[in-house]
Amino acid sequence: MSKLKSIFGAYADQLQLVIDARNDRFDPLWYPKYFGLAPKQMSLDFTTVIGATRIEAAASVVDRDSETPLRSRPDLSKYSGSIPAIREMFMMKESDLREYEIMKAMPLSDAARQNAILDLIWNDTKKAGNSVFKRVDMMCLQAVSTGVISLDTTNNPDGIVTGTIDLLMPSDNKKQAAVTWATAATATPITDITNVVKAGQDIGVTFAKILMSPILFGYFKKTKEVIDSLTGFYYGPKPGGSFNPIGVTTLDNINNFLSQTGLPTIELVDQSYGVEKDGKIGVLRPFSDNNASFIPAGQLGVIKNAFAIEEFKKSESVSYANFGPALISKWVQNEPVREWTKAEWNAFPGFESIDRTFLLTAVY
Repeated sequence: MSKLKSIFGAYADQLQLVIDARNDRFDPLWYPKYFGLAPKQMSLDFTTVIGATRIEAAASVVDRDSETPLRSRPDLSKYSGSIPAIREMFMMKESDLREYEIMKAMPLSDAARQNAILDLIWNDTKKAGNSVFKRVDMMCLQAVSTGVISLDTTNNPDGIVTGTIDLLMPSDNKKQAAVTWATAATATPITDITNVVKAGQDIGVTFAKILMSPILFGYFKKTKEVIDSLTGFYYGPKPGGSFNPIGVTTLDNINNFLSQTGLPTIELVDQSYGVEKDGKIGVLRPFSDNNASFIPAGQLGVIKNAFAIEEFKKSESVSYANFGPALISKWVQNEPVREWTKAEWNAFPGFESIDRTFLLTAVY
């Protein structure tokens, strides 16, 4: 595909200004809450070290004249690979580009005409830019809720198929509920949570939150153990007579109970993403509905990312701009007439705190 200067001319040349002028540049994303952004690198190779923040032994109290005890360094595990390319582009057909010519000829004030043209440029720019960030969001949500990342024909239908990429969560960090939470009468989710917290404490890990999907939370709050626990917590022993209160299992009430009893509170994760296959967009929810994820406080990892080749080898016939860490490029072809807007980001999650994260399979 031969590339020519964008049909938008000077407006495309100021693409960076167009992006910077918009305050709603990014759709809401999940990963920045828990994953930082590593500095961009030239190489596509990456290594993520697991266990850099493991618990360390306290220093010993020794006799003043004795030798200082020598401590061992904790073993670190790692996973390595190549940072993949994440790309998407949108096309404006001739009929769309005619709108631009109409706008230029419309009897509008210069400011109104300019804003209309910039909006036309901005729409595809925003869609392309947000699309690459959403892909990283999907990978992070998979990682945190399952301990693996998988690219398959369902979630990446027109891209690479990797199978399961194991992120090296320790096997002891994977627990299973005593009874599936789908069995409301006999499931014991509070006991299950208490047992996971105890397992974390045994290796020096304190959990800040329990992440779960609304679907899993729906099972949790309907169990007899949860209802009885909240009833006792809020109302005490049931008195006689007709007064027979029942604990209301709202998220706020449950989190107040968990906090007061020394357990981590629940945070719901409800992210949905569109995935296009054969021209049709389906909806995927990458955070597992079967697992509760127990996470430590602070950052869980970083997004490893690398420069796109065009960031240091630019074409004179293409307009470029940075959309956060992603690269936006814009150009036109003349046969047939098409205007293209492309986003690229070479990125992959580094889940560095995976050894301090526990998974509880609650529905099975």
